[in-house]
Amino acid sequence: MASTALRLSGTDFESLRAHLRKHVLPIKITPPDPRRSFEWRSDFAPGPGISILRARYNSSLTYGSDSDVENLNLTFLCTGATVSTIGHRLIEQTPSRAMVHAQPTLARQTMHATDGEVAGVMLRFDAGLVSRLLTDMYDGARLTSLDLAPVIDLSTTFGQTLRSMARALDSGLRDAALQRRSPLAMALLAESTLRLILTEVPHRLSEPSVTRNGDPAPGQIRRAMSYMRANLHLPITVSDIAEAAGISSRSLQLGFRRYYEMSPTQFLRRIRLEAAHAELFSARNTLPVSEVALKWGFTNLGRFAAQYQAEFGHLPSDALKRVGPRR
Repeated sequence: MASTALRLSGTDFESLRAHLRKHVLPIKITPPDPRRSFEWRSDFAPGPGISILRARYNSSLTYGSDSDVENLNLTFLCTGATVSTIGHRLIEQTPSRAMVHAQPTLARQTMHATDGEVAGVMLRFDAGLVSRLLTDMYDGARLTSLDLAPVIDLSTTFGQTLRSMARALDSGLRDAALQRRSPLAMALLAESTLRLILTEVPHRLSEPSVTRNGDPAPGQIRRAMSYMRANLHLPITVSDIAEAAGISSRSLQLGFRRYYEMSPTQFLRRIRLEAAHAELFSARNTLPVSEVALKWGFTNLGRFAAQYQAEFGHLPSDALKRVGPRR
């Protein structure tokens, strides 16, 4: 039995614009560079309460939402990267991160091709299904009022589970025979996936002052993260971070384990490594590796080098070589 998916491709921008606006979602899209050839492929599969778009382009594109319909979009990248403005947040997405947002909150997204290609998968949960679950779970709150945390780390247990469910939905929607035999199964899978998102992704209504099991709320953990980012260069302790977030050190540890599957010290080390990485690759940097390490809180140079290599795949001294001599 043939799939219900609509497969199209083309070499002109206007055909892409027409296809997306008719079958996928209303968007404002900026034409690609007219001096370069343009090719696109789209594979769109509709289903009960959900539709899935697989898209591939050979050049970068920029677009934004042009609709107030409160669909919920979940995207995975296969190749390339995106930079998006969602509400007040600027979000970078790579294949290691999924992105979730209320459709009207996507102000702008630029898809950047890598090696001549950017490709991804978008799951669109229809506004009717979203509204029904929000009525059941959060007394009918509007999706756009939730302020969903848009980034999902696909290396976490939640991220891996969500990707597996998305793959099952994608496979099922492209099997017309399965949909004909078991339309309820696909509808229930879509609902279960959306319910998982609304339960596990931090948002405004998932932030009581203390959660039912005594763990801190996502907002308190985000305050802790903001404090760490603002004080990277200082010798801050777990107690300092907990005090800034308004919780105990034990609650801080529990919260980071629950929401990010790491300890607060692991998070602090990661963002300090990122800061050191950025400085070593900066053309304006004139400091040797040892001083950059000390600047960002690493007192043991050997341990810093090992942690840096584990995070970025090369030694910190290699970063200086790649940038070249400073003037």
